[in-house]
Amino acid sequence: MKKIILVSGHLFESKRRAGFHLIAESLGKMGHEVIFVTAPYSKLFKLKKHYFNELQVKKCQLVPQGNNISSYVHATPFHIANLRKKALNKMSAKLYGVYQKFSIAKELEQKVAQGDILIFESTPGLFLLDKFKKINPNAKYVYRVSDDLELLGVHPSLINYEEEVLSKFSLISVPSQYIYDKILGKLAQGKENLKLQYHGIKKALYDAEHDNPYQKGTVNAVFIGVSRFDYSFLEKASVLRSDILFHIIGPIEPKVKGDNIIYYGEMPFEDTVPYVKHADIGMHTLSYSEGAESFSDSLKVHQYTYCGLPIVAPTFLETKRKNSFYYSPEFPESIEKALGQCIAYNTNRLDLKNEVLSWEQLVNEILNEI
Repeated sequence: MKKIILVSGHLFESKRRAGFHLIAESLGKMGHEVIFVTAPYSKLFKLKKHYFNELQVKKCQLVPQGNNISSYVHATPFHIANLRKKALNKMSAKLYGVYQKFSIAKELEQKVAQGDILIFESTPGLFLLDKFKKINPNAKYVYRVSDDLELLGVHPSLINYEEEVLSKFSLISVPSQYIYDKILGKLAQGKENLKLQYHGIKKALYDAEHDNPYQKGTVNAVFIGVSRFDYSFLEKASVLRSDILFHIIGPIEPKVKGDNIIYYGEMPFEDTVPYVKHADIGMHTLSYSEGAESFSDSLKVHQYTYCGLPIVAPTFLETKRKNSFYYSPEFPESIEKALGQCIAYNTNRLDLKNEVLSWEQLVNEILNEI
């Protein structure tokens, strides 16, 4: 079994279960020793509303989490964040060099030195690459590009740094064709270490029996997510199709009201499963901003697909998926048409389960490539 270090922007204890949590859990179940490092983490998060501030965090120490996993929060005096002003970002362009010099606990340093594989997520924690490479130059290094850094709005120095270090990875693993094409354009040489590897899901959760949370005889569309929700879609769709109930799960502000709109707020990931499994339509209804095309193959798409749902999405997220139907945000009639196509699809659903990876399958794909 191997020693594997994961560097993520997420806290392991958070109820917001992201892909890196599930990669860590899959590796742990396989018997590998996993160290889940959270970076960045600093007092700067206190200056804004952030879910980090709601949690009691043990900093700069290894914390056993069970199932072969330990966590570590790399707490520093500051971290590199976008200052939102061009002049300020320019002045702070080299500040990441100071961040890289902040020490890590000896116990983590020992784990890094012993590590066989180090997997970095596309977050400001990427700045730790040089430090870890110096500690352990012989390990295999993987870059899992969960999100497009430019879309995340990170400091420009991180975008430049990413391009500089791409060649230092044994594998660059990306979850969507859009990100694949974008990274390919940044690579100085070849694409041998660049692989398209879609997100996985917890198949056993969806295969289990779950009580139907919806009222019998109703038509239900569900959205699962934390941001970028397309309120314009909801405003139009809820009127055009008053026969459909729209269920919004996640920390989404209830800006649009209606008798057929229900907001649930944030809930533990496992609790969302029945709402997806028993829905009639999966909503992948995101608002547009530059680079939003990278969400074409987001986690919710794979969850919806595994459960056999038709998916309604804007045209900028168009893929070749047979269960997806698209609308143009500026044309209300296209929204009504796409929803109608979803309803029609339910009369003869396709079984597309084999097109969806489990997290264990994704992890094996990554390990097999290195």
